[in-house]
Amino acid sequence: MAGAMGSGPVQYGGGDQGQAQQGEGPGPGERQPPTEQEKAHAKLLLDRVQSALRRPAIKKAFDEFPRQRKLLAGIDPSNENKKLRTNLFFANLAMIRPQIYAKDPEYTVRPAPGVPERQLEPIKKFCEVAQIVLHETLVKRAKLKRRAKRLITSTYTTSVGWLKAIWQEDKRQDPLIANQIKDTQDNLLRIEQLRRQVDDPQVGTDLDAKLAELRQTLEGLMGQAEIQLARGIALDFVLSEDIIVLDQSVLELADYERASAIAHRIWMTHDKFEQTFGYKCTKAKTYVERGAGQMAAQEAGGDKANELVCVYEIWEQASNRMFHVCDGMEGYCRPPQTPNWTGQRWYPFFLLQFNDTEDLYPLSDITLIEDLVREYNRNRDDFVRDREDSLPFTVVRKGGSLTDADVTAIRNRKGNDVIMVEGVGNNPIGNDLQSVTLGSIDPNSYTTDPARSDIEQLLGGGDAARGTVMKAKTATEAEIMAQGLRGRSAERQDTLEEMLTELGSYALQVCLRKMTPADVAQIVGEVAAQHWPTLTAEQVFEQVLVEVRGGSTGKPDRLQEQDRWTKLQPVIEKTVLTVSELYEKGQVRLGQALVAMLRETLRRFDERIELDQFLPEAPEQGKPSPEMLEQELQQVKAQFATAVEELDKLRDQLEKGYVGAAAQIATAADPLQAAMAFGQALQALEVVAKTPEPPEQSDTPEPDTGQMQPPPLAAELP
Repeated sequence: MAGAMGSGPVQYGGGDQGQAQQGEGPGPGERQPPTEQEKAHAKLLLDRVQSALRRPAIKKAFDEFPRQRKLLAGIDPSNENKKLRTNLFFANLAMIRPQIYAKDPEYTVRPAPGVPERQLEPIKKFCEVAQIVLHETLVKRAKLKRRAKRLITSTYTTSVGWLKAIWQEDKRQDPLIANQIKDTQDNLLRIEQLRRQVDDPQVGTDLDAKLAELRQTLEGLMGQAEIQLARGIALDFVLSEDIIVLDQSVLELADYERASAIAHRIWMTHDKFEQTFGYKCTKAKTYVERGAGQMAAQEAGGDKANELVCVYEIWEQASNRMFHVCDGMEGYCRPPQTPNWTGQRWYPFFLLQFNDTEDLYPLSDITLIEDLVREYNRNRDDFVRDREDSLPFTVVRKGGSLTDADVTAIRNRKGNDVIMVEGVGNNPIGNDLQSVTLGSIDPNSYTTDPARSDIEQLLGGGDAARGTVMKAKTATEAEIMAQGLRGRSAERQDTLEEMLTELGSYALQVCLRKMTPADVAQIVGEVAAQHWPTLTAEQVFEQVLVEVRGGSTGKPDRLQEQDRWTKLQPVIEKTVLTVSELYEKGQVRLGQALVAMLRETLRRFDERIELDQFLPEAPEQGKPSPEMLEQELQQVKAQFATAVEELDKLRDQLEKGYVGAAAQIATAADPLQAAMAFGQALQALEVVAKTPEPPEQSDTPEPDTGQMQPPPLAAELP
C-alpha cells in the first residue's frame, strides 16, 4: 500500500513504444515525458476525433441536441426567458415511458437447442445459477432500471441513447465511467493526490487547507465505512453527443458495432484528472459549461474552479486496444491496454433508437412534434389573450352627475353593499354609468383538436395512455385507439428488449470471465456455486441462450391479464390432465403433440407463462414409465390368476374322469377285461405326452421307412 500512496512521479512513458527522453526527472505530480511515437499516435487519434466531429451529419445532430433538451424542459430556445404554456414534450414523454419500461426486465438463461442430451442436465443447473447472478449483478447492483429510464428519456429527446457497461476492479486501469462502484480505492486515490499536492512547492498558501483535507480523508479511510474493494459490473448512461463513431463508412448509427473505432468523450475537472491519471493536467485545452450540455473554450483569465478538460477514451476494434488522450496534451493519458474481460463483442456501448431513417442519426420525437406543439401553444396563448380583452368593463361619463367619490365607491364595492351616490334626482344612473363588451369569444377559433390529433398520429398517445378523456368516444373508437397504442408501444418495447438482451448476454459473458466460484457463492450460496462452469465464456455461450421475456418491461395491464388468464386456465388444466393420462398409457408422442399445441396457443395469446412448471415429466424415450411398469405387472398378475383357475378346473375334471371310469369298470359285464382296457389307455396317453412334436412339414417328401402306424390311443370300453 505504501507504493500506491507514494508521491513520486508517475511512470508513464516507455514500454513497447520506446524509452522516454533522458533528462532531469519530473517533479511531484508530473509524468514522464511521452516518446515521439506516443506523441504522433496520440495526435493521430485526436485528429480522427476532430474529423468525425466535423462530419456534417454528426455536427448537425450534436448542434440540435442542446436545443432539443431545452424544449423538453419547456423552454423556448429562441427566447429562453419564455416558457411554453403547455409542455406537451414532457407530457408525451411521461405518457410513453411507462408503456415501454415500467419494471425491471426478466432475464432468462436456457440451454441452446443443440446441447447434447448427456450435457443437458448440468447446463440446466448452470442456467439457473447464471440467471440469479445476472439479475443480482446487472439489474440490482448496477441499477439497471434507473439507467434505462434515463436512456429512454435521451432517446425520446435526442433520437439516440447510450449505455456503457464495464467490469470494475482496478480504478487505475478500468475504463472511465461516471457511476463507479464506491469503495476504498476512491479514498486511496484522493490521499495520493493530496500527498502530491502537499509535496508540491507551488502549493503556497493552500498548504494548511490541503493538510486538513488529507487528515480528514485518512480518518475517513480508517473508519472503513465503505467496502475494501469493489468488483463487479458498472453501468453508466452516456450523453448522446459524448459517443462519437470514428468511421466514415458507417452510414447508419445502428451499424456502430462494425465501426473501426468509437470515442467516448469525458469532461473532467483538474482535480478529477489528477486523481484519475496520477498527475497534473497542465497543457490541456480548457472549457466551461454553457448549459444544456454545451461546452465552450475557456477565455483567458476565467474562473479556474469551473474549468473542464476533455478526455477521449478511444476503443479501437482493429487493434483491440483502448487509448486515453486529452485535448491539447501530448501523448497518452495512461498507457494503452486491452481489457481482459470483454464479451464476444468488442465495444461496451449499447445503443437505443426508435425512429430509424436512412440518415446517420434517426428522428427524435421532439423533432417530430415540435411544430405541432408550437401550434397548440399559439392557440392557447391567443385564447388567453383574447379572453382577457373580451372581458366586460365599465364606462363612466366624464362631467356627469357622478362624482369621483361615487366612482371610487362603485369600483370598491363588495357583494351587496349599498352605495350612496350624488346626482340629479330622477336621472337614471345608466346615463352616467354603462357596462361595455367590445367583442365575443368563438371557441372554435381556438380549438387545439387538430394539433392534438396530429400528435397522437405521430406518437401513438391518446386518451387511453393519458388516463383522461379529452373527447367522448364510442366503445369501438376507444378500443381501436387502445389497440393502436398497444401496437406502437409493443414495437418500441420490442426494440428496447432487444437491446437489453444484448446487454444481458454481454454482462453474463463478462461475469463468466471475471467471477470466481467464491464470488458466485456470495450470491447464490456454496452449493449452487458448484455449478458455475470452469469452461471459457465462448464454450459456455455456445450452449446457452440469454433472453429477456417478451413484454416483461412494459406497464402491466391487469384487466387484460385477468381476462386472458380466465380464458386460458381451463385450457391449460384440461391439457395437463390429458397429457398426464397419455404418459401413463405410454402414448408419449401424442402427449408431446398436445404440449406443443398448448405452447402455440400461449404464443398466440402473447403469454409468458412458464408452462413446464404445470406439466408432468415426460418419460424417457425407449424406457417405460413407472406407471406402465405397474400396469404391466397388474396384467401379468391377472393372467397368472386366470391360469391357476383353469388348472384347478382341469384337475377337477380329471378327478371326475377317474371316478367315472371306476364306476364303469365296476358295472361292466367283465370287470377284469374293462380294467385291462383302461390301463392300456392310460399307458398310451403317457406315450403321447412323452413323444416330441413332429417337425414341420417340408416340400421334399420323406422316404417310406416301412414302419407300421402306431396303434389306436385308446380302446373302447365294453
